[in-house]
Amino acid sequence: MCGLAEVVLPWWRRVRESEDAAWSAWEMVADLRCAGGAEPSADQVLREFRRLPLTPSSLAVQPGAGPVLVQMETIAYTDPAPQVLSTTLLGVPVRFTVSPVAFTWDFGADGGEGAPFTTSSPGHPYPDQDVSYTYRHVGTGQVRLTTTWAATYTVGSDPTVREVPGMATTTSTSDPFEIVELRAHLVAGPCSRYPDGPGCD
Repeated sequence: MCGLAEVVLPWWRRVRESEDAAWSAWEMVADLRCAGGAEPSADQVLREFRRLPLTPSSLAVQPGAGPVLVQMETIAYTDPAPQVLSTTLLGVPVRFTVSPVAFTWDFGADGGEGAPFTTSSPGHPYPDQDVSYTYRHVGTGQVRLTTTWAATYTVGSDPTVREVPGMATTTSTSDPFEIVELRAHLVAGPCSRYPDGPGCD
């Protein structure tokens, strides 16, 4: 109940009007309580942390519109901004600062050649990309991101910053996209002169 705080046992009393009188029934004066106010234990804090409504990481995929090409990089990245959430535990305000520490990227099976991989980087957009995957097979693709979060917390008015003894995860999924193969065609000349040639629309 009191976590790390000392427990103060209940107080009971009974009275009598004189030495010859019978004692009254016992009555509770003060219930069991926590010295200095309740303070949640590390396990209670971890359970509460994992119940928090964490916002899943945003997920961006480049190219951002239309199909992606086989044999070309498909880029993914997210925003690594921390989240601050507050709750009440054992009647005491607890404030969490939650930060992403690992990112697991799953670009799909890709005909058995794809496999999830984990980075400490949130990725970056082109031309500074450092998280990408090159598809080998045509079809439909979708990127799934699992973010692992760590947190610190403060209790009540105590400014001491403590680490939550465990992690939480969230999952984000991109919209599906087509994976296509770009085919080259030999043409007699520019499409402006030969509009009916192969590859000219």
